[in-house]
Amino acid sequence: MVEGLALREYACPNCGERARLDPRFVSWCTRCGHGADPKPPELGKRARRRSEREQQRSMKLFESLRDAQSLRPTSAVGVAVTALSCVVHLVGLAVLVLPILLVADTHGAVWSYVLLALCLLTYWMVRPRPFGRHLDARKCLTRATAPKLYGLLDRCAAELGSPVPDLVRLDLRFNAMTGRSGLRQRSFLILGLPLWSALSGQERLALLGHELGHQINGDTTHGLWAGSARRSIHEWTRLLNPRQTAYERRNSRIMTRGRGFSGIGTFLAPVFMVVVFSPFFLIALGCRALLTRLDLYCGQRAEYLADELGARLAGSEAEYGMLAKLALAEPVTNFLTAAKNRRATGKPAAADSLWASVAEYVDSVPETERQRRKIVDRLRNTRTDRSHPANHLRIALVEARPQLTGALKVSEDEWAEIDAELAPGSLDAARGLLAS
Repeated sequence: MVEGLALREYACPNCGERARLDPRFVSWCTRCGHGADPKPPELGKRARRRSEREQQRSMKLFESLRDAQSLRPTSAVGVAVTALSCVVHLVGLAVLVLPILLVADTHGAVWSYVLLALCLLTYWMVRPRPFGRHLDARKCLTRATAPKLYGLLDRCAAELGSPVPDLVRLDLRFNAMTGRSGLRQRSFLILGLPLWSALSGQERLALLGHELGHQINGDTTHGLWAGSARRSIHEWTRLLNPRQTAYERRNSRIMTRGRGFSGIGTFLAPVFMVVVFSPFFLIALGCRALLTRLDLYCGQRAEYLADELGARLAGSEAEYGMLAKLALAEPVTNFLTAAKNRRATGKPAAADSLWASVAEYVDSVPETERQRRKIVDRLRNTRTDRSHPANHLRIALVEARPQLTGALKVSEDEWAEIDAELAPGSLDAARGLLAS
C-alpha cells in the first residue's frame, strides 16, 4: 500500500458488505464478488461458444496434467504436427514443380507459360517463411558487455540441460520470450524491462528457467518446419478465400446498375469464384484448423512444462510469485502510460528511476486487486496469447504439482552486478519510452 494514500469507502449494493479499498483500482466486493469484472467483454453467440469450447479444452488439459508423471508433449502429437506440416510443404512444392514439368512436356506451349507464371506468383505468395523474427546483434547484449548475466545464463542452462541463448535483448514489454532468429537460427532471449524490474531475485531465476525451458521441452509446433508450415497455410487460406472485400462488393453494386453483358458478368463473377475456389478453401481451412488445434495443445502443454522447469530452477514459490506478477500486465501498462502522459502536464517522469518506480508500484498492488485479477482471469480465460494456457490455470498447476525447493540461488551482490550491466540499456529504453 502507498504511504499516505486515503482509502475509499465501499459498500456492496448486492450484499451490503463494507470495505476500505485502494482508490487506484476497481472497487468490488470481496465477499460476493460483485463488480469484480466491471466491463465484461460483449461476445456474440458464435464467439461465446468458441470461448466456452476453448475453456473446456483448457480445463481438460489442466486436469490431465495435475497428476501426470511428465508434462512433456507426447510423441504422437509431435508426429501428427510433423506429418501435417509435410503435407502443407509438399502442396507448395507441387505448385512450384508441376508447371515446370508441364512446360517441358508441352514443348513450350504459350498457355503452359501463362500457367507457369500464375503458379510462380501463387508460390511466391504462399512460400514458406522459415526464419521468422530477425534480431539485430548490434542492439543485443554480448558476453563482453554483460559477462555476469551470461555467466548466470550459463549456470541456469547447465542446471536444466538447455542451450545458452546466443543473443539477449531488452525491450519494453511486460513479458519475456525466447526463440530462434535468422538464417543461422541463432537462439535469442528477450527480457521485458518492466517485468524484469518488478521481479525479485528468485522470481527472475524462475523467469529465466521458464524461457530456457522452451529450448528443451520438445515443443515441435514452434520449430522451423512446423512454424513455416503454419505461416504457409495461413497464406493459402487468404489466397483461396472466395469472399469479396468491402471494396469489391461496393464496386460490384455500382457495376450491376449498368445494363447488358458487363453487368451480368460482374454479377456472376463472385458466384464463379465461390464455385471454383470454395472446395480448395475449405480444405485449406480444415488443415489450418487442425494445425492450430495441435499447435494449441502442444503450445499450452509446453508452457506448463516450462513453468515446471522454472520451478525446478528457482523453486515453486518463486515460480508462483513470477506468474502472479505476470498477471498484473494490464495495471502495469496503465502505470507506464500514465508516466508517459506526465510529460504533457509539465512534470515528466524521471527516466533513471522509471524501472524502480515500476517495481514499487507492483509491490504496492493490494491483495484485493490481486484477488480480483484472478477472478477476471477465470471469467475471461485471460492468457498471454492463444498458445498459452489461461493465467489462473498456470498458477493453479504450479500449486497443485509437487512443490520444489529450487536448485539455484543467486546472491544480492550478484544481482546488483547484473543490474549494473543492464543499467545503460535500461536507461536508454526508459528515455525512449517516455519520449514516445
